Order: sequence, then C-alpha cells, then structure tokens
Amino acid sequence: MSQRDQFGLPVAEALLAAARESGQNRLAQVGDSLGIGCNLRRIDMTTRLLFGALAWGSLTLGAAALAQAEPAASWAPLANPAPAGSVGTLMLLTDGTVFAESGDDSQSWFRLTPDAHGSYVNGTWSALAPMSIPRLYFTSNILQDGRVWVLGGEYTGPYLDANWGSSAEIYDPVRDAWTPAASYPNEAGGCFPVTFTSDVQLTSGSPVVTGIYSTDRFLPGWTVTGTGIPAGATILSVDSPTQVTLSASAVVGGATPAVVFGGTPLSCFGDDPSSLLAHRRILVGNLLDGTSNLYSIDSNSWSPAATKAYADSSDEEGWSVLSGGAILTYDLDPSIATGLGYAELYDPVANRWRGISPADGSAKGDLPLLSSVALGYELGPVLRLQDGRALVIGANQHNALYNQTTNTWSAGPDTVGTLRNSYGAIEHALFGADDAPAALLPNGHVLFAADAGPNPVSASGAATMGSAVITHLSKTAGLQVNWSVAQADGNSDVIPPGTFITSIDSSHQIHLSANATAASKSIALILGGIFSNPTQLFDFDPRAQRISPVQPALADPNLAADPAFISRLLVLPSGQVLFNDGAGSQLYVYTPAGSADPAYWPVVSQVEYTEEGAFRLTGIRLNGPSAASAYGDDVQSNENYPIVRLQNSAGLVFYNRSTNWTSTGVDNAVESVTFTLNPAVVPGSYQLTVSGGGISSGPVPFTVTAAQLRRDR
Repeated sequence: MSQRDQFGLPVAEALLAAARESGQNRLAQVGDSLGIGCNLRRIDMTTRLLFGALAWGSLTLGAAALAQAEPAASWAPLANPAPAGSVGTLMLLTDGTVFAESGDDSQSWFRLTPDAHGSYVNGTWSALAPMSIPRLYFTSNILQDGRVWVLGGEYTGPYLDANWGSSAEIYDPVRDAWTPAASYPNEAGGCFPVTFTSDVQLTSGSPVVTGIYSTDRFLPGWTVTGTGIPAGATILSVDSPTQVTLSASAVVGGATPAVVFGGTPLSCFGDDPSSLLAHRRILVGNLLDGTSNLYSIDSNSWSPAATKAYADSSDEEGWSVLSGGAILTYDLDPSIATGLGYAELYDPVANRWRGISPADGSAKGDLPLLSSVALGYELGPVLRLQDGRALVIGANQHNALYNQTTNTWSAGPDTVGTLRNSYGAIEHALFGADDAPAALLPNGHVLFAADAGPNPVSASGAATMGSAVITHLSKTAGLQVNWSVAQADGNSDVIPPGTFITSIDSSHQIHLSANATAASKSIALILGGIFSNPTQLFDFDPRAQRISPVQPALADPNLAADPAFISRLLVLPSGQVLFNDGAGSQLYVYTPAGSADPAYWPVVSQVEYTEEGAFRLTGIRLNGPSAASAYGDDVQSNENYPIVRLQNSAGLVFYNRSTNWTSTGVDNAVESVTFTLNPAVVPGSYQLTVSGGGISSGPVPFTVTAAQLRRDR
C-alpha cells in the first residue's frame, strides 16, 4: 500500500523560495499560482507524505517570525554524568541516540538516550557491548544500514601500545553486537617495528603461550620478553588467535602480566581518515604513503583506489565531503616540507585525486601553512560550511577557506585568545587545533576547540642543582601549570626530559615537576608548545570572517588544565551540540543562538508505508549541508545522514531508526531514506521532522495506524 503527496518537489521548492522571499503574503500568491489556493490547510492531510514540513512549520516562519528575537546561546550540563571516568569518541546513531566510547578502557561503549520529551540534557545512559579489543584514536563511519564500522587504532590492546592497528569490526545497534570485518590491506614491504603487550598464561617447561588478547599481525621470528620468558626467545609459530609457540620453554607457570611481543607487522593503519562513498564503499587513506584503498561493505573486501596527487601520506590529516561527493584533504607532508600550503580533491566517480594548490597553479588564491614540525604535523578539523566553502582549521593559529565553485583558497582569520594567571596575561596569544574538534551550528557558525600549543614562551631563568625551582624569570604572566619545560638548546643536561610546570609562585618564579640536574645562572627555556592547556572554545562567523571566544563561556573547570585533543563535539538532531572535555564524566549541551536559514532546511516531499513494514521518506537536503562534526585523523563522527523524529500532541518525542539513505553527499539532490518506528510509538497523530547535521525540516502531520504499527513490529 502506498500513499503519496499530490504536489511533490516542484511545489515544495516554490513554496520554500516564497517563504524566503517575503513571508506569508508572497506564499499565498505562489500558492494561488500553483492552484492550491492561499489556505495551506487545503493540502490533503490524509496523505502520508504531507510535505506540510512547509505548510505547517517551515513556512509559518515568514519574514516577521524570522525577525523575532532568538534566545541567547547557553550551556547546560547533562543531568546524568556518563557511567565512566571519562568519555572518548562520540557518534550519532541513526535512531538519534549518542554512541560514546569509554575513556577508561577505550573498549567499552555507552548509549545516551534523550528523555521522553527529546531532551539530551535530561537523557539517560546505558551500557553496550564492548569492542573486541581496546582502540584509542581510530577511523569510523555510520553505515547506510545503521551499523557502525571502525578501523585501526593508533593505540590498541589492553596496554594501549602505540602499534597502529589495522583490524576492523562492525557494531550492530539492533543486536548490540560486534562482528569482525576485513583488516586493512598489507603494505608492500611491511610497516615498522611495534610492540604488543598482553597478559598471558605460561606453563613451566612448555614453549606454548596461551591467553594472548589477540595474535593478529604476529609473525614467526618476533621477539618475546617478560617474566618467565627466557632471554632471546622468539615466536616459532602463531597457532591461533590467542596462542603462539616460542623458540624456548617458559621457566615459570601461571598467569603472567605484561609480556611484550615485538616485530614488524605486514599491515598498519592507526587513525588515518576515511569517508563513506556511494555504492556502499568507504575510501580510506594510508599511514605510510599516498595510496588509498576502497572497502566494500557488501563484500567485506578491499581494493586499491587512486594514489594522491602529491607525495603525501594521510597521517594526521582529516577529510571533508564537499559538493558532488568530492573529498577534500590538506596535505601536510608537502606543505611543511616547502612552507607552502598544498591540498587536493578526490573525485569518487573518476577515482582520481587532483591537486588544488596555489603553490603549483592548480588552484587560485592563498593557502596558508597550517602546521609545522614543532606542532607534530598535527592538523585541525576540516568542515564544509553552509555556503559551500570548506574551512580548514590549523594546528597553528592560521586557518584557510576553500571555494570549490571557483577553485580558490583564501586565508581565514587567525585564532587568538588570552592566557591568564595570577600574575598577568598574554594578550593575543596564539591558539591552534593541534588535534581538536569542530561542529557546524545550524546558524552557520562553527564551534571549535583550540589550545595554546602554537604559543610557546621563551624565557631565561636561574636553575639550582637538586632544586625544582626556577628563579629570576623576567615575568611569569600567562604561564600555565602543566606546560612542558625544556632547554632551548635541545639538550637535557640541566632540565630533565618530560619536565613540566607544577606551580607559578610569583612574577619571577615557577616550580617544576623535576629537580635540575645541574646549576645554571641563566638558562634559556622553552615553556609550553604542542598540546598545551588551556582548551578554549571559539566561534567562527563565516559572514563576518571573525573568530572569537564563544559566548557564553563554558564553566568547565577541566578546560584550564587540559589540551584540546582530548575534547569532542557532536551535533545533535535538536540543533544543539554535545561537548565532551575528555577529562571527566560530565558532558555539556550547547544551545546556539539563532536558527538555520530556511534555504538549508530539509524538505519532505513524500512519505509512504512499504510492504516491508517500514516507511520510505523522500525529500531534498535530508543529509544537511555538511558532515556537521569533524576532528581530524584521531576521531571521525560524520553526521550527513537523515534522522527522523515524531512528536505527539502531548509533547512526547520519538526518534526512529533510519537506514538505507540513497545519498552520502551534502548536495540539494532528491534523496530517500527508510525509517522504522520507535517501539514506543502507538497509533495516533504526530508531527514528523527530519534533520541532517542538526538542521531540521518543518513538522509534517503524520498518522500511524494500528495496522502499520503491527506490520512495523
């Protein structure tokens, strides 16, 4: 059975244009010209389609309504802290719930479900199935069937070794279960030496080691060290996913912690970027070189994709989807090597990367250098803006904007802030996103986190052997506790490696975490640098071309002491933003001022109940104009897919599970998506809205019958 709207997209587009032009008066005129009259209630309310997204919601906001005062921006802490000491990666599941990784073990996951009225602030947490292994900093995508695909991990295993994992797995939120997926392909010639640390079970006098958390990537000949393992022992054979045989027998038996396996694996991935493409494929970058690969979701297999235009690996880079499905990347290797900005676009239809760099004439304008060796080749998030341009946020204070239509780069405003302490301030201090999150707000602004990484301070002071006090500094204004302290000459004969500030004692004195190993009356120091606190939240206004501290400021005490790389941002279907500082269990919701321009609202043109027991919704702009949230290589949380919400006359809100959306892009193309009713929905009348990247359509009258409900269940 199918019930369809009698007007369709041409009418919807004309009505939307009318609303933008001059409100209800012009709307009535256009309605008359289309033969539906000036009374929008004449639209057939018995249809499932009811693109009344316009008639009942979007278009009632005429010019006068849009001019009304908007509530001021605000922050609110979640009423219920997360059930973990800290939280890592955040993703939006297609049923409107938030998928959150535990920062305690980098393996457990939790779900944040909004309350009965759709409030995330008052939402509740529940535990979900853990991944097969701990993963810290990995790539991920929400698949078109609603599942979650994760690959890699810069740090993996129970001891979070830096071993650039290459295994993958897929989470099914309906079954609350993880299943293995095909690992990233082997590298020609292998990777580089890494270690895997695991608790194991030994048997005295036997070479067999059992209880290993995973032998994935282990190879014969690798070294093995630990309690009860004879010196010089190596792996003789890999027997199973949890067992190896060594070249020598263990000298003790029983449970043995922290045995280390070391060698060069054939594959490595880590946390490089990826992007969901059409035809159920995922484009994935490479840690070591400019090659890329395609993962087929349907066949669970890999195939080579195009090689990048420049000699550039995808390490530390983030990707952003632009118009036409193109993928934008800022190339760190050639940029830092030459001091000139380089970038390129991937064409998924032609399977080709091409340069878009003013440095070699393949693009126009000015593309700034956005990172450096001192900043660890890090880079901030890349986001498509509502106007179609792309914003690349630098690890240094610089930022760049790309106009895809004109193939032109321009420098954005710099990110600057103020560093304060009890003894004064550093005004116009440089802030950067040396790994940090960003979110595109419905009002078109960008909310992003940055820290003082690009603002190291050079100073000279006196060090006394055996003392942790540095005296005779010219000033300490703006210095921060936790900042690293190193000798400017690169040596460590006076200040030990890993030293940091523990207190600022006066205008001329600081305390360090370690004693000086030699005396110096005047030693040149570098204070701060990459990953230096505090974290500050900024607002980029693309129309005014202005970056300023977000107002109101978030009263989160953890921001003063932590760098930006541990924080996360996620746009919610409500148009709000969920913020996670990465240091505790308290998360916050930001409600921005203003609202989305109607030009970017999704438009529903058809809803039909299918024989398979699900509803199929068709419209335009269902994915939103952008991936909405971004970070870079460590975290991926693209949100360019539709979320369907129902609300009844009592104000109760029901998010429904979306699957099988037909477009992975961010264009104005006609698109459709299947949604399955929330189990709590009962027969009755509702208002339906669809959101993409936090931008919602107007409400559409929607009726659920008992027969449809029974079929749906």
